[in-house]
Amino acid sequence: FVSRRTHHVKEADIMERLEILNAWRQGNEAIEAADPRALRSVDRTAKHLLSLAGGKITSADSAPDPDMISRLLLCGFPDRIAKLREEGEGRFLLSQGRGVRLPAASGLSRSPYIIALNVDVADKAEGVVHLAANLEEGIIRQECEGRIGTLRRIEWDSREKRVVATSEERLGAVILSGRPFNPSEEETAPVVCEAIRSAPGMLNFSREVRQLQGRVELMRKNFPGENWPDFSDVYLLSAPEEWLLPWLGRIRSAEDIAGTDLLSALKAFLSWNQQRLLDERLPVSIIVPSGSRVAIDYASGDIPVLAVKLQEMFGLADTPKLAGGRVTVLLHLLSPARRPVQITQDLEGFWNSGYQQVKKELKGRYPKHPWPDDPWKAVPTRKTKSLKK
Repeated sequence: FVSRRTHHVKEADIMERLEILNAWRQGNEAIEAADPRALRSVDRTAKHLLSLAGGKITSADSAPDPDMISRLLLCGFPDRIAKLREEGEGRFLLSQGRGVRLPAASGLSRSPYIIALNVDVADKAEGVVHLAANLEEGIIRQECEGRIGTLRRIEWDSREKRVVATSEERLGAVILSGRPFNPSEEETAPVVCEAIRSAPGMLNFSREVRQLQGRVELMRKNFPGENWPDFSDVYLLSAPEEWLLPWLGRIRSAEDIAGTDLLSALKAFLSWNQQRLLDERLPVSIIVPSGSRVAIDYASGDIPVLAVKLQEMFGLADTPKLAGGRVTVLLHLLSPARRPVQITQDLEGFWNSGYQQVKKELKGRYPKHPWPDDPWKAVPTRKTKSLKK
């Protein structure tokens, strides 16, 4: 019953209209914003409804009670509860899940809760509220007690890079309250696994882990009938729950994930017999002719690399092989400065053709190291001439 000739910034607030009605009932006929015919119609309807309910209205008790109005409106529009959103004034979320808005200048635009009586949704992203009332949280809890549920929400906070767990009181899409809680290990593990899938860089693949991955991949290629597991990055990062789950018990943050013992987790994924065969067929190091134990690099490529000082391999004709002779190592024959002077899988061919050129280039630069004319008959050593016995 607001006049079309007058525009009020608070016209969406139903309490303003009820105050106008009450003022008219008190005898104030000079209300410019009101349409007298509409006021009389509303008054007749109200008296009729009250008589049907067995009550009566007087000028003394006709002032609107905001709490009572809220309770009555909740009875008629239980699905129209809306909560103020964080994005800004006048924007609300209905319990149905739809976003609605009031003009920012409206007196209700900052209300924590409203009940949206008249909403124009059309095809807009946000509906427009034309008529509403303020709503107190206490009244919501009293009138909607049976509809308020509790939801335990556990998710990964990508900004804080950690698991966040909140117990929420909800009325549909409207969150009445939320408080943090400590989730169980079973509840957090799936969340952490999904975080790893989304941001695989959080896992710390150490050199030792890369070595193990390379060794297992060689076993898969050379012994296909033995059902060796897939330790490739693609598999490990796509299905962390398959191999990492037992190690995620206390993991709550990206820092925790980075500190996870991936090496132990992968080793535990192998059976005792697989670990035995792995050490037997693809050892982490071998003894070279000089007597030194030299580590094998399984992480640099598809072929394992044995980087060893050239003088330590004198007299050896056959390039070392692994996996029962199925895998030939890639030799990086090193200068005294530990730089590769020859990369080969044909050690015999190097002694017969390439060695003399290397000797010519390096003998003058490293005179303390042995450079025999005949590498086949020389004693392999890791020492310099001055230290040789």
